[in-house]
Amino acid sequence: MSFLRRATVVASSMFVFGVAGLACSSSDDDAQPLDNGVDDVKLACEARASWTTPAAEKCVACRMMASSPDCGCEAFKGFGGHCAAQGDARRAEPTCTQQVADCRTACAENDCACLDGCYAAAEACKKATAAEDGCVAKICEQYCN
Repeated sequence: MSFLRRATVVASSMFVFGVAGLACSSSDDDAQPLDNGVDDVKLACEARASWTTPAAEKCVACRMMASSPDCGCEAFKGFGGHCAAQGDARRAEPTCTQQVADCRTACAENDCACLDGCYAAAEACKKATAAEDGCVAKICEQYCN
């Protein structure tokens, strides 16, 4: 894929997600500055592995909704959409292929070395995922411990 075509796809995706985010955002503008937390796939995994209540309802909701556009829903207040920009960037990254996703799925939940190894041939995807995983680990920690 040419650079110009890839840039157009990324820009279009960002516009669509941006419009969706605006349509779903809450009226009290909870916009947060970008914060990638540890900004590292393996360190974010290790942080999640140390959580004491990862199956708690609020923790699960946070992990699912932090990287999605904020819907303004009361149930997701405090974390919904907090990492949406990082999630959008990861979803737009062409090297984040189904093969990488399948590798992540095949790793045991707290096997951080396995997870980190999934990005051996996808450095740009690893960088985008590090930002998203780091952000989610940071924002969800309060709901998962």
